[in-house]
Amino acid sequence: MFLTIILFIFILGILIYVHELGHFIAAKISNIKVEEFAFGFPPKIWGKKWGETEYRINAIPIGGYVKMLGESESSSSSRSYSRKGPFARAMVSISGVLMNFVLAWLILTVGFSVGMTSLTSSPGSIPGEKVKASIVAASVIENSPANTAGIVAGDILERGIYNGQETVFNSTDELSNFTRANRGKEVDIVFRHNEEQKLANISLAEEGDSPLGVEIIDNSSVKVKWYMAPIVAFREIVRVIEVYLAFLVTFFQQLFGQGEISKEVGGPVAIYMLTGMAAKAGAMVVAQLIAILSVSLAIINILPFPALDGGRLLFIILEKIFRRRVVRENIENIIHMIGFALIILFAIAVTYKDVMQFIIK
Repeated sequence: MFLTIILFIFILGILIYVHELGHFIAAKISNIKVEEFAFGFPPKIWGKKWGETEYRINAIPIGGYVKMLGESESSSSSRSYSRKGPFARAMVSISGVLMNFVLAWLILTVGFSVGMTSLTSSPGSIPGEKVKASIVAASVIENSPANTAGIVAGDILERGIYNGQETVFNSTDELSNFTRANRGKEVDIVFRHNEEQKLANISLAEEGDSPLGVEIIDNSSVKVKWYMAPIVAFREIVRVIEVYLAFLVTFFQQLFGQGEISKEVGGPVAIYMLTGMAAKAGAMVVAQLIAILSVSLAIINILPFPALDGGRLLFIILEKIFRRRVVRENIENIIHMIGFALIILFAIAVTYKDVMQFIIK
């Protein structure tokens, strides 16, 4: 539990630091005065001023912020955020999102260079060498031979034995060919459940497309040549974005159509639980979790909702289109404050759902 807590804080810290660092760097490049660079929201736990910026660690670790001169109050200084042109303000707004995409891309680039499982693509579609075969039971049919033998979703199917002949499952085809060739016969299946290797004697079904009674996926690790790894990583991120956007469409349909929060939506509690599971699975899975969360954070932040980076960007785009501010600066700040309050309320609702789902069962 202690390791999970430390890892949870580390992951949140990395994601928030990288995101806010993007805003910080863009502000400095644009010669905007940065007054605070904070992890978490007040009250303050620790703070130290270096140069013109105070660096703070706050008590509520669900976000962070870069406070710039003239961002939320009127200022006539030439280094004020509000006095900068639309392009400079737009770059500051999107820089955090860009940094989160860069973080995910770097993690996946290194991961594929040394060997890792893909996030969305099948291992066979990745131009590399399969370094570790991992055929996973995605689901198990009820009352099937596999179900009777104690195989459950998530187990790794390693090899099959019939009549003294052993077949190692390096691909989904090898497992399918083995079970279909031995329909109606008794075979031994070696599988791994929670890192424990087990042996099951199974009578395969005589009919049906799946004599074993499992749906399988290839979750093998693939090692990509260093010069191809950045391309493969970029392609994976694009596909993760596509999956995430499709999920968001469903999420908003449920939220506004049925007034329900999707079970797939998770807050800090869900991330904490995922962190614990990733820690048990190894460093590479933790790295993948950071990459996925980084992409998720980027997509959420670019949504055109007040208080989010996308909401600020929307006002800047409207200003550019109409060649003037659509709403007065103080009104825009109020809109962002209302948006922030709604985000906090939503975070509380999601956290409550997570507590009921993961802790109070």
